[in-house]
Amino acid sequence: MGDEDCLFLNVFAPANKTQLPVLFWIHGGGYGQDWAANYDFSTMAKTVGNGFVTVIIQYRLGAFGFASSAEIGHFGIPNAGIQDMRFALEWVRDHIHLFGGDPSRVTIAGESAGGGGVMLMTMANDGSDQTSLFERAIVSSPYLPTQWRHDDMQPSQAYYDLAAHTGCLETTITQNGSVFNCLQSVESNILQNASAFVSMGTRWGQWAFLPVTDGKLITERPTKQLSEARVNGLAILAGNNANEGTLFIPPDVQTRDDFLARIRLNYPLLTEENITSIMRLYEIEEIPPMGSLYSTNGLTPPHATSLSGVASGWLQAAYNLYAEATFVCPAMFLADAFSNRSDPSLTAKQAWRYQYSPPPAFHDDDLDVLMKNVQGTNDTDGADESTGFRIAFQSIWGRFIIDGDPTLHEDTVSS
Repeated sequence: MGDEDCLFLNVFAPANKTQLPVLFWIHGGGYGQDWAANYDFSTMAKTVGNGFVTVIIQYRLGAFGFASSAEIGHFGIPNAGIQDMRFALEWVRDHIHLFGGDPSRVTIAGESAGGGGVMLMTMANDGSDQTSLFERAIVSSPYLPTQWRHDDMQPSQAYYDLAAHTGCLETTITQNGSVFNCLQSVESNILQNASAFVSMGTRWGQWAFLPVTDGKLITERPTKQLSEARVNGLAILAGNNANEGTLFIPPDVQTRDDFLARIRLNYPLLTEENITSIMRLYEIEEIPPMGSLYSTNGLTPPHATSLSGVASGWLQAAYNLYAEATFVCPAMFLADAFSNRSDPSLTAKQAWRYQYSPPPAFHDDDLDVLMKNVQGTNDTDGADESTGFRIAFQSIWGRFIIDGDPTLHEDTVSS
């Protein structure tokens, strides 16, 4: 859940190669958990002839990387975890040639919060970095929660909750000091436990410590900046999975009132007019009781918007809303920003979109295929896609990293 002694990166490089393109991987985990050692792209590298160097980074998580408040804005650095990602990119720029990599051919990639980190790297410094740190980007289910200003009430509340669970809030009140100074003196393991406690106390599917608009590195909300195509890099491959929302909504959403309550809880800034518009989009027909879930014909109720292989009715609608607001739309925003739609005169950038749909296609299911041995010898995670499919999907990513074009060769598609 977070430790400041964590700024390491792992480099995997084929022997006796030079000037290879570089995959720079940012892991997910809600900006509060997971670690670099969980990821291994050696199988994908072998699938495309060991044609790239891989760098997998660690960054500060939880309160260590994403605590924010007016005090942190004054005394410290908001978005420290995002700064860690940028610092790692600077290290790659300066040193990856020693491992056979080409610093001018870096592709940054990430899934979930890692994809969100990639999104923020494309937005860094208002898009003025261009290709100084990376050339291309891949996002898988890029995570975009509500992005507050660094001194807004929500991040500040998490900051003071952290202080309360470390004893710093009471100490500050009695000694007339600053919470920031007190937190600096707290043992790392106490901060780590407090960070975990505050994060676990948030709403289902939410995290307490998240990236913010800091006014320096990140100057705008993604929805605004991406709509204006102010982005770093030249090309993007943006994807999401078919059933992203299942992990993030409690199963007790069963009625229209439950659905409305979930909207108001997850999106507190929405007006009643906003909520009415959402209800027009997500309103569903009442579904008769069923013995089992089944496919629909797409013409008569129930439709796919209210029925899937995992849920039905208002629960499925809640899954859809969370998935689209949090993962699907951000992928589309990024693809649009690189597709020159906002300004057709911008011809240098390119974008590709995909949806990963093999059932059940839950959040992060695509990673099982990207990191699975193509011969199927390490089937420990339960994925059962064919060898041909795995080779094809790994090749889409691999070709984009190497050539900048994810289009598959005919022999790969027909194999």
